Amino acid sequence: MNVFRPVGVGVAPLTGEMASGRFEIGAVYRADGTPQRQLFVRDLRDTVTNAIEQCLADAGLKPVALDSARVDGGLPDGIDLLLRTELTALTSNKRFGDRDTVHGKYFTIESLVRLKFALHNRDGATLLTFETLGAQREPPEPVGKEEFLPLETEPAESLSIALSKAVGALILDPKLREVLPLRDPAPPAQSPPPPP
Repeated sequence: MNVFRPVGVGVAPLTGEMASGRFEIGAVYRADGTPQRQLFVRDLRDTVTNAIEQCLADAGLKPVALDSARVDGGLPDGIDLLLRTELTALTSNKRFGDRDTVHGKYFTIESLVRLKFALHNRDGATLLTFETLGAQREPPEPVGKEEFLPLETEPAESLSIALSKAVGALILDPKLREVLPLRDPAPPAQSPPPPP
């Protein structure tokens, strides 16, 4: 939280083939491997763009939603940088197994979201480009002979976590931390003087 100085960052709308419209992203599969139902997403542009804006704000930056992704020096006053994002991959699949558990049929869910970011300065020069990946697998991998119950049971829940991981990885990327000014660390707390 609040790791960066409050720099104005214009956030362009999400781009990519799956940013708008309805797209198949995977399926729920029976134990024999045949599809039980297809999984679709619709109009992700606002959802992902809003998540990026919130992530930047939580990190101390001042995100401003833009209507377009101009990189030719046409940024409004108060905005020092432009962040463009492309959704390059999004999948989610739930596969039932043959085993029964106390909670019903055993299953796995695997979801993946990949985002490509480009950060530009006011003059339109590209400061950096990088990708983030958010992946979520349920249930967690067994440790020894101990198996864990799934935390999420629906592909939509798993996909939401994968998206959160991909967006959150934006702030954790070392390249971004080299380009954006970090806040000065808080001075250490001083102990009160001892009583006389």
